[in-house]
Amino acid sequence: MKRCEKPIIALIVAVVLLCASLALCACDRDKKDTDTVYIGTTALIERAVRGEYNYDMLASGNSDMPLVSQTADGNYKPLIATYSTVDSKTWTFTVLENLKWSDGAEVTAEDILFTLNYNDARGEAVFNDKTADNDGSIKITRKKYESYLLSDDKRSISLTLVSANIRELSNMTSFRIVPKHIYENKSDGEITADDGRVVCGPYVLTRFDRESGTLVYGINPHYPQMPTVKRLIYRLFSEPDIMYMSLQNGDIDTVWNYSQSVPETYLAALKANDGLRFYSAPSKGVRAVLMFNNSAAPFDDVNVRKAISYALDYDVFKNMFGGENASVANRGFAPMSTEGYKSTEKLQKNWETAARCLSQSGYVKPQGARYYSKNGVSLAFYLTVRSSNALHLRYAELVKNQLEEFGIEVKLDAVDSNAFNVKTSNKFAPDGHTSLAHQAAINGFTEAGMGMGNGLGAIYVDKKHAVQGGCQAEGALFSEITTQLSMADTVEEYSAAAGRLQDYYAEETPLIALFWDYMTYVCSSSVNNVVIDGVFGINNVNNWLSATKA
Repeated sequence: MKRCEKPIIALIVAVVLLCASLALCACDRDKKDTDTVYIGTTALIERAVRGEYNYDMLASGNSDMPLVSQTADGNYKPLIATYSTVDSKTWTFTVLENLKWSDGAEVTAEDILFTLNYNDARGEAVFNDKTADNDGSIKITRKKYESYLLSDDKRSISLTLVSANIRELSNMTSFRIVPKHIYENKSDGEITADDGRVVCGPYVLTRFDRESGTLVYGINPHYPQMPTVKRLIYRLFSEPDIMYMSLQNGDIDTVWNYSQSVPETYLAALKANDGLRFYSAPSKGVRAVLMFNNSAAPFDDVNVRKAISYALDYDVFKNMFGGENASVANRGFAPMSTEGYKSTEKLQKNWETAARCLSQSGYVKPQGARYYSKNGVSLAFYLTVRSSNALHLRYAELVKNQLEEFGIEVKLDAVDSNAFNVKTSNKFAPDGHTSLAHQAAINGFTEAGMGMGNGLGAIYVDKKHAVQGGCQAEGALFSEITTQLSMADTVEEYSAAAGRLQDYYAEETPLIALFWDYMTYVCSSSVNNVVIDGVFGINNVNNWLSATKA
């Protein structure tokens, strides 16, 4: 892939969007009522039911809101409940006054407790340890809470963690509750789509039309605050080009995909449109990640992982895929906006160092040979990537081209999303697995995912994590550091442990951030008082409570 590809693509997109904006009637923007905001998304939503990931992420920003929110600058705000703690071990959550479900029932702390038990019964280690037998190897996921206490008025619940966690609120930015009065005494098969759409946010889904690709949200009449924007209409697009043409033409007011920035290839053309405004915030997620399976050959060898980290040209990744604020990442992986960030060495291309790393493990590149080899066997690996993610495919192709130019053979393993999850996630891996099936994979880590558990993306690295664990890292040092993180009682203790984890990333190279970037959002200038969320971007409850449309 040549360096000039990005400018050429950007030019083509700019011409297409400019022609579209001239050819289509821009006066459509004036035909819309000021009570409705139109949002475009390329998220694939097939059923619009709770448990469908893309729908859950969309609904988290308008109707099925989490317990708390995180602002773009990292502060927390209550959505369902206020919060307090004295020692970071016992956290008390108090449901906001007059908060009701969309069927009129009162939201109580019993709903919080019921949801925790509901999740526990479905495999999440909430109040009980979970044990799995993997071919005779017992794997235990430790429970999160050791006890709870409901207040007499059922408005507050105090949750006592097994160990203190100063970052507990970060976990609550993605914790959504279900109505006890509807879910209680029902099996999963008895819970209907309508049951799952009883929510306590400011909006409620009133219509879903898969054929036309439309989700319509109206105001929840029982929500204690009345939004100025009366309707949110989400339009599902199969192609981003068409979606951005619709934005240029004024057919939609903004675009949103969970944990995704506006691609750089569209920005130049969009910024020429005076009818649009742009909002940027440092990303707490990592959009482009090269994950190594640290428990499987050849990446159970740290020298091979390090060699690849020095063989790649990160300036090319940054310039080709990043925005104007993109930067080359550190070896410590976690972005600068991360809580507990520590400055480590910048990633850099250095083929001499890469060759030295390989030689330390016995790899040689004979005169005239294309690839490095050991004992006559070429160094090669499969790189797993989602076939449905065009951007991730381009990342993978560039990794392949650069590494093969250096002397490592890369075979692309493009699979559908289900197969990708089976290969890269402990949750979806076959029963009895001792290591995940991939050798290396291209992935993207969301803001919420980066902050979960011990933070710093540790859930994706830790082989013992019940859901993620794509890097399959283990060992005494890693376990010691993650234990130190989980037991931190103060910000200072957490920062010290976070620094150690970033040093571990830098030294052991379990994964690589191909570049760091800002999140960029775009919205019609007719929409005012826009609020950006640190997890859900422009599609968030606080934005829709604040926004007005002229």
